[in-house]
Amino acid sequence: MADTLYDTDFGLWIDDTVAKLRAGRYDEVDWENAIEELVAMGKSQRQALRRRLEVLLEHLLKRCYLANAYDNRGWELTIKEQRKEIWHLLEDSPSLRPYLQEILPRVWAEALTDVRDRYPMAALPKHYPFPSDIESLLQEVLWP
Repeated sequence: MADTLYDTDFGLWIDDTVAKLRAGRYDEVDWENAIEELVAMGKSQRQALRRRLEVLLEHLLKRCYLANAYDNRGWELTIKEQRKEIWHLLEDSPSLRPYLQEILPRVWAEALTDVRDRYPMAALPKHYPFPSDIESLLQEVLWP
């Protein structure tokens, strides 16, 4: 089986595919790989949102429940960065909002486990302590 442009030069394959679509040469488009790439893009956005949410929740837990003034500034900067990036993802793809709400409980459990593993002596909450609405989670200062 001969290698296709998709297999040999991905960047050129993208340029070629875009040129064919713009020119209306739909019968020449490598639809199988184009569809796979679109599916992968959707998964990639969801994965990025999930990772950012987990980092956000981990750092909120650390900032709110660990008594370590030395690390507070770093945790706050990470919280700010993750919030900003989550906002960007939601601005680019507003349809991710329901997905964010859907994954919040699972990501919370993962974040809690990770922080517990790293700080076994910390008094961490058993139940989700942060706002459930996305705007508050991404904007409010949640520590004293």
